[in-house]
Amino acid sequence: MTQDNVTSQPQKPPFGVFLAATVLIFFLALSTADSIGFVPDYIDGTAPIASREQLPLSDLPTLGDSVLDEAQDTAATVGIIPERIVIPAIDMDLAVQNPSTRDINALDALLVNGPARYIDSAKLGEVGNMIIFAHSSHLPIVHNAMYKAFNRVPELSAGDMVTLQANGKNYLYSVTSITTADASNTKIDMSTTLGTRLTLVTCDTLTGKSARFVLEASYVGSYDI
Repeated sequence: MTQDNVTSQPQKPPFGVFLAATVLIFFLALSTADSIGFVPDYIDGTAPIASREQLPLSDLPTLGDSVLDEAQDTAATVGIIPERIVIPAIDMDLAVQNPSTRDINALDALLVNGPARYIDSAKLGEVGNMIIFAHSSHLPIVHNAMYKAFNRVPELSAGDMVTLQANGKNYLYSVTSITTADASNTKIDMSTTLGTRLTLVTCDTLTGKSARFVLEASYVGSYDI
């Protein structure tokens, strides 16, 4: 009597199980890549918004004694953007530009016309940090006064008032600190976690090319002009 040999064939898992496992592996891999910084930038080359909560000072142009090209008019048109900056303690009353670019060369070029607000920083009425930067120069002869726009910012003290004007209103900020920083290794917090505030940045041209003065001020309130 002979007994047939029966070979058992392994059964393939259902297609739905295979698909679910593939999707799970994909999302686990994406999450791991994101946690270690491997998720790519947007298609236009800019970084994801989350990474813009801190602004490296090196992303701003050199704000000191340099030769600048003709300014480009790239003013933003959306939101409550500052029109003027007024600081009575140092007799400052200047227009504020609102460029729509992050390109350092373009930002450098427009500073011949005065201070500028950084595009990704907060606007008036928003929680967050508004960053305004401008030139300082201690050359003996400067033909364009905007090369010296922020020359006297380091003279300010805690409690001095900085006023930003827009749409017929004054927005008041009180100076909290003025510090020196190295642009090559310093970042400015632009997140909303520290409330509504203002940061002014300019070069410390007497110290070195990468030296900066950084003024911090907290929001006090607003009123109609």
